[in-house]
Amino acid sequence: MKVINQKNNDPWAETELAFKEDTSSGYKMACLEAEKVFKSTLRDKGYPSKNINQTILYFGWRVSDKNGLKKALTKTAQIRETFDYQLSSFETEDIIASFKQASIDFSEKKSLSWQRKVALFYKNYLSIRTSFLKKLIITVLLFFLTVKFLSRTDLGHKIVNLVVDISDLFFSWFMIVLALLLVILLITIISFAFLESKKTKPKESSEKRT
Repeated sequence: MKVINQKNNDPWAETELAFKEDTSSGYKMACLEAEKVFKSTLRDKGYPSKNINQTILYFGWRVSDKNGLKKALTKTAQIRETFDYQLSSFETEDIIASFKQASIDFSEKKSLSWQRKVALFYKNYLSIRTSFLKKLIITVLLFFLTVKFLSRTDLGHKIVNLVVDISDLFFSWFMIVLALLLVILLITIISFAFLESKKTKPKESSEKRT
């Protein structure tokens, strides 16, 4: 397949160039390039493109052929996930046409207001429903509540002092030296066991010969 690396003002130029190669790899490249143009159109208009299925769910009414767009997205997903995926020229034309029509449909509509863009960005990228963000917020709140409790009570001061004493002991020179000695002892035992196993192997082989 020819390398597609030409600058052109027409966003569909690479799609058309790949399709004209009239090869299986060219057809697949053409579909993926068409999808890129469609997603670029969405971003230019302020629509989230990270979760394309969610975008279609919310704004599918703006597309004249919603089912065709869904099929095209399914096909491009299969192209990326399936090794040696086969496409006919007719299928490729339908996929490209669906992405082109969807791009036109979104281009002809007004861009989203900045308030709507912020809301969509939060909903799709910073949603509080995500488990990571939930855990992060809970952890931060618990940390500050713990600090507040420890700083206001005598029991808290005692707990802090105990934790400090334990950490001092843990990171003291005594513990470091003890850890190093344990490591040296472990290496010595492993080395001794390895040498002993080497010694016994020749004996076993000589016994088998006799």
